Amino acid sequence: MFQLFDLIMTSPVGAFLLNAMENAVYAVLLVSDCDECGFNDLGKLLFGGVIVAAIFGITVSLLYRRKRDKDSASAQFVSIRSTEREH
Repeated sequence: MFQLFDLIMTSPVGAFLLNAMENAVYAVLLVSDCDECGFNDLGKLLFGGVIVAAIFGITVSLLYRRKRDKDSASAQFVSIRSTEREH
């Protein structure tokens, strides 16, 4: 897994994505720069973001599982065993 990550990050596409992410972080820091924001406020925002991400992940997982269950209910079970038994 680490080798795949290393290959992606050393490729031109990986370097472009890393640069784009760095620019986005700088833009967010520039836009959200305020003197009244303390560490506690940023910690609360981070904690809230983690909670929102967890809720979103659980919701998507449940919706995917319900969709999969509905699709499998329409398929009928096929047995490979013979109904006639020879003695």
